[in-house]
Amino acid sequence: MSKYNSFLALFVISIVAFIFFMASYLQIIFAFVMHSNEYSNHQPIELLATIFTPRVIISVTILGISSLIYRILGIVYVARSSTVSDGEKAIWIIGFVLMGFISGIVFLILAKGKKFV
Repeated sequence: MSKYNSFLALFVISIVAFIFFMASYLQIIFAFVMHSNEYSNHQPIELLATIFTPRVIISVTILGISSLIYRILGIVYVARSSTVSDGEKAIWIIGFVLMGFISGIVFLILAKGKKFV
């Protein structure tokens, strides 16, 4: 069951990082909209430094790494499972590659019943 918990932990970390990223990014965008006159005379590099703050960069990095790892774990768990047919394995792998978030949710719901992990 530790495989399931590691997948769940990475999935939750990914969701929290996404929420933190969106909150930070929307705060920056709304600040630009509200104070657009103040930013009109600045250089483009200064504007980019304002948009790409360390908290945005860190949250995107954590989001990317955790998302990549839980997708890889999901693919490995499904590929190694002996209870899943080959056609189902192919669908799961395609799902994790193309729609990782949705496949992750479905995987978490069905993982215990199908004995993936």
